[in-house]
Parts: sequence; structure tokens; C-alpha cells
Amino acid sequence: MKLSANFTTEEATRSTYAVKHGIDNSMTGKVLMDATWFAKTVLQLLRDHIGLAFLLTSWYRCPALNKAIGGVINSAHLSGTAIDFLLQGKTASETWDIIVVALKDLHISFDQCILEHNTKTGAWWVHLSSKRTGNRNQSFKLVV
Repeated sequence: MKLSANFTTEEATRSTYAVKHGIDNSMTGKVLMDATWFAKTVLQLLRDHIGLAFLLTSWYRCPALNKAIGGVINSAHLSGTAIDFLLQGKTASETWDIIVVALKDLHISFDQCILEHNTKTGAWWVHLSSKRTGNRNQSFKLVV
């Protein structure tokens, strides 16, 4: 099902960890509504402005999946309003720079835009989250 022109529920719920461990990571009700809102009012506007595909590594996480992977208990991923991603053909640092500028250019209210690095795996990604109200508009770099 399409959440917006370029984003679907399939990619929002995709998790190799969930499949491997038999965790149902499907969205329903309020989570589906929130993920649709996020896709339409934040992600699609950014995608249209930037013109590059978003390569998602994590979007929605059901409570069981979030707990299993060690996510924080108040993660925005639980509500479908956060993604971890890179832009097609860009490094994590380039992605973060592009997204921060685009958020400002488009006057999009967001909660957090974080350049994250996992020192154990060496992986880099950008985390972007937004809420309907109460956004902090925080952008920073974090090593985890």
C-alpha cells in the first residue's frame, strides 16, 4: 500500500531481523495513520525537493522488534514517524548535510535529524523523526 507517491507500507515495515526471528512487524490503526502522515508531510516533500531515492534501513518497529534490537522505549520508530536511511549515491555525512539544508529550505518542522555511527559495526546512517506537535528541530552528529 502506498503511504505517499514514493513510500510504501512494505518498506516501512521491512525488517530482516523481524523475518529471521518470526516477529510480526505489520502496522495498523494509529501507527498506519502516523506513518502515512510522516510520509506525506515530511518524507515526500524532501524526496521531491532533493530528487534522490531514500534507502531505508529502518522505519516502523513494533514493540517486540524494538525491544529485540535494543531500541529505546520511547523510540519514534514505534509510532512510524522515524526513519534510518541514506540517500541514493550519498554517504551518511553527505545525506545528513543534504537533509538538514532541505529541512530548512522547505521549513519542515522535525524532531531530530541525527548522523549516527555504530562503532561496533562501522555502519553510518541518518536518523530523521518528526511529530505532529512539539518538534525540537534538533540536528546533530552522534557516535553510538
